[in-house]
Amino acid sequence: MRNSKFISGFRTLGEVGYLSIRHLVLMRKMRRIGFVLTKYLRDVTFLDDYGVATPFELFYDDEYKVLAMLNHLLPFQREWSDFTHGMVKWLKRVQIRDSILVGGLDKRYKDVNDPLKWMRTSRSSIELEYPTLNKQLIMVGPLALFTVYAEIEDLPATVLLPYADRERLDPGAAAVAVDVINKIIGFNIDTRELYEDAKKIEQELQRQLEMIQKELSKSGVDRHYM
Repeated sequence: MRNSKFISGFRTLGEVGYLSIRHLVLMRKMRRIGFVLTKYLRDVTFLDDYGVATPFELFYDDEYKVLAMLNHLLPFQREWSDFTHGMVKWLKRVQIRDSILVGGLDKRYKDVNDPLKWMRTSRSSIELEYPTLNKQLIMVGPLALFTVYAEIEDLPATVLLPYADRERLDPGAAAVAVDVINKIIGFNIDTRELYEDAKKIEQELQRQLEMIQKELSKSGVDRHYM
C-alpha cells in the first residue's frame, strides 16, 4: 500500500462521510482486505452487497491504489481518540501518500454558492478550487480527531465538507464529495444514482439506521453525531 491514497468518513452530519465512501467502495468493486478491531467493538452486523458487514472495514482498489476505510457505525465515543490516533499512526507506518476525509457542514449556515468547503493539514499538497473552511469555525467529533492527529503525526490529510442537511440523510451532499474525489484521484464514478435516487437511498438507510439504533438502545448504548 506504499504511496497509496486513503479515503474515509464517519456517520455524522447528513451521513455524508458514510454514504460517499460506501458508494465509492461499491461502484469501484473494491476488494475487502481487512478490518479495524477495537476493545469495545460494536455488536452489530448485517448483509451488505459484498457479504457480511463488520463495523469498520478496509477495502483496496488495485488499479488506482486507493485504500478505503468504510465505517458502518461510529466507534464508542470513549474510543474516538484511540481509534483515530491508531489509524493515523498505522497509515504513516504503511506510507500512505495522501488521505482524504469526508464530513459535512450544516447547510443552514451556508454563506457561499459553492457546494462545499475544505481544509487540509500542513503536509497536504492538494489544491481545490473551492473556498476553505472559515477560520475559527469549530469541527468536532471523530473527523476532527483524525485531522488533529494527522497534523501532529505529519500525515497529509485533506478534509471535504459538503453542505448537508443535519436533520436527515443527505445523498446529494455525498454525491458532491464523490465528484470531488473523482477529480482528486482520477475516478470516473457515476453519481447519478446518489442524485436521482436520493429519496430511495435515504429511506432505505434510514430504516437500517433506526433498526441499528433500536438494537443498540436495548443495551443502553447512546448514539453520538457531529
